[in-house]
Amino acid sequence: MAVLNHLDETATRTTLTHWLSTKLDGASNIEIPAISIPAAAGMSMTTILFSVSYDAEGSRRELDLVARVTPAAPGIFREPDLAAEFALLTAVAEHTAVPVPRVRWLEDDPALLGGPFLVMDRVDGRVPGDDPPFVSEGWVVDLPPADRGRLFDNALGALAELHDADPKVLGVEFLHNSELREPGIAHQLAEWRQFYDWTAESGRIANIEAAYEWLEEHRPDDDELVLCWGDARLGNIIFGADHSVAAVLDWEMATIASPQLDLGWFVLFVRYYSEGIGVPLLKGLPTRDAVIARYRELTGRSAADVDYYERFAAYRLAIIMARIGRLMISGGALPEDSAMPANNPASQVLARLFDLPAPEGAEANYIGHR
Repeated sequence: MAVLNHLDETATRTTLTHWLSTKLDGASNIEIPAISIPAAAGMSMTTILFSVSYDAEGSRRELDLVARVTPAAPGIFREPDLAAEFALLTAVAEHTAVPVPRVRWLEDDPALLGGPFLVMDRVDGRVPGDDPPFVSEGWVVDLPPADRGRLFDNALGALAELHDADPKVLGVEFLHNSELREPGIAHQLAEWRQFYDWTAESGRIANIEAAYEWLEEHRPDDDELVLCWGDARLGNIIFGADHSVAAVLDWEMATIASPQLDLGWFVLFVRYYSEGIGVPLLKGLPTRDAVIARYRELTGRSAADVDYYERFAAYRLAIIMARIGRLMISGGALPEDSAMPANNPASQVLARLFDLPAPEGAEANYIGHR
């Protein structure tokens, strides 16, 4: 599972060196002088960072690359679709100004690294960390408050740019699961209910069930449909030295939906990285209301249903965290009696947003256990 990375660096280096000989036309003397498989990089897939050196057309060439490998065993998501991610990143790069890594190759053979994988260019810059959280330690904490605010503003600018793109021009209709319902909030609820049912085979969670009932009962009317990033948050962005957005990462939750789907997720993480993990809002970071106001200013959209979509985001995150908790227990990273599936920072936020009972058991998290 990708929550915990288990690939061996030596074996992976050998495999990738041979594999690259079939991908780099006219290349010889291929070497991988540096490779790293971070234990805490990526939650849904294993991340491999590596550099390649080779001879071609009379000169020595170098590439800095990243491979994203689907887990050999069941991971967070049921059926990761790297082909869709490859097509999506290609479309975003070709038809929008949103910066994304250049995708180079897609490998379907799971025998090489334990699962299919995608290789893309590595983008220089820094990513706000999840483990430990960027609001408690690391380079974001070291920035002046004004620069922290600039990170958020630039992230919202990228989100606004994405939402201005026409899904039909992008050609991303393949993101919609037509077996459920037409695109819109009813489809999103059905899709996430289906995902929850899959994750809940080892036990259902009362607060998640109650949140779903509320969301169905209070479902808003559909508004416009756009390409949504799906995992819109600061921790999925590479920032340049000037705090600009160098690349937008992690598109496996991308979908066709209301732009408020992304906005609700974005503002939920403002809440998550303050009250959710029990720390004050880092000075310079915008409040929830400031984020919404800035998004409205950038896009001209009213975002009238953002409260609903923030609750929907809390519901989705609670399902994901429950899945992560179960994977970490089965992988030995947490004890078998850990309450993390039902009691974690996301489920705590869920309970407060929906006015539900506090989760039972001792609160647990993945931080420090990967």
